[in-house]
Amino acid sequence: MTDTESPLLRAGFWRRLAALVIDTIVIFLPLQILVAILFAQTNGNVQGGFFVVTECQSVGSLPEGLQPPPPADANFANLCTSRFFGFPTAHVLSVGTTTQKGNTTTSRSINYPLDADGKPTNALDMSWVALLVLTLYLIAMEWRSGATVGKRLLKMKVINAGDTADVGIPLSKAVKRNLAIWVGAIPALLIFVKLIFFSADPLAAMSSSGFLLAAVVAFLIQAAWMIWIVVSVSKKSDPIYDRIARTSLVKLR
Repeated sequence: MTDTESPLLRAGFWRRLAALVIDTIVIFLPLQILVAILFAQTNGNVQGGFFVVTECQSVGSLPEGLQPPPPADANFANLCTSRFFGFPTAHVLSVGTTTQKGNTTTSRSINYPLDADGKPTNALDMSWVALLVLTLYLIAMEWRSGATVGKRLLKMKVINAGDTADVGIPLSKAVKRNLAIWVGAIPALLIFVKLIFFSADPLAAMSSSGFLLAAVVAFLIQAAWMIWIVVSVSKKSDPIYDRIARTSLVKLR
């Protein structure tokens, strides 16, 4: 009996998760080393932390030039430094307000990247770059061979639904598969973009009832999307992103 005639066993949740962890290390570890080097070479204008230890301490005075200006009612300011094996990779100043109402504590803050000298900077955040590189890596590897490093080590392969004969999957399907995973995060992303790029006072916007309601709805949508995926994978059936792309992740014999 050939592979195409044999029943195709879908990969389970833990196998998929382990493969993703391996692939994340494959991409993020070299990038973290690069960030540590660039942080030193650019005086802190390139920052990011993936495999780091972060230490925070309270500061009494704020540097000049923070944009947007810190809120007038701010009652805390913490400087957090991230290090990778002792080498600094990020300096972030968090300024905000903490309020106590009965047993409920509410905190809202704005984060300001600082350079190596403690001055405000428009630092390039490599966290977003790392996520983009990881996504492109997953797409490219599934397109060319059907398997990333993690999938290959754990004996899995992405195929066109019901067909193991082809090596790799069409590029369009690889793109659909990896982007569809994030559909549930779209509402949260839209809220973030509006808050950062279209709000004159992000801290005040975060305190509004409309923002809080939108944030709760976005969280529930994202949670429901992820639960749907996890339940499908746990049942050894194709999750929604595979059904959208008409692909399957199967175990190899």
